[in-house]
Amino acid sequence: MITLPKTLRKSRQRRIVCLVDVSGSMKDRSDALLGFTHQLVQSAERAEVFTLGTRLTRITGAMQIKERDAALSRVASAVADLDGGTRIGDALEAYLAVPRYAGYARGSLVLILSDGLERGDTGAMTLATARLARMAWRLHWLTPLAADPDYAPQTAGMIGILPWLDDLGDGGSVSAICDHVLGIARAA
Repeated sequence: MITLPKTLRKSRQRRIVCLVDVSGSMKDRSDALLGFTHQLVQSAERAEVFTLGTRLTRITGAMQIKERDAALSRVASAVADLDGGTRIGDALEAYLAVPRYAGYARGSLVLILSDGLERGDTGAMTLATARLARMAWRLHWLTPLAADPDYAPQTAGMIGILPWLDDLGDGGSVSAICDHVLGIARAA
């Protein structure tokens, strides 16, 4: 008689995809948010980081550099639209148009760190967010405006995406973002 060994399924951390708004309206927070994403890439098993502004830029490779200052210096040279305008819908559409990038979102926790102040077509932002939400395990939008307890979305873009979000949370500080991400990990 043969006894088959029992094997346990290996648990694996979900991929985290982080899309960071680096537009002019987020200028005061960009460095702190990029510092957060650097630490995220250093500590998570699988993480991808992109910047949003007037275009989409993948910065995961730069964030893999161990030294924070060197990583952020490489990001500054790679991101052409730092402190520029905001076209979140166009950037999300560009993300979804690249099959490899869209594949990162499948079954992942997707974090969007943005104030949601869209200067482009809000319809494109809504459609891209809806598509991204259908691909992702969870889609969380963390905005610095939600640091105010009385915050309610007022712009057409933010109102349009609300049905597609799993959570609209406080992105006003790095500690609030960390608490949010750790809360997701504890709940899972």
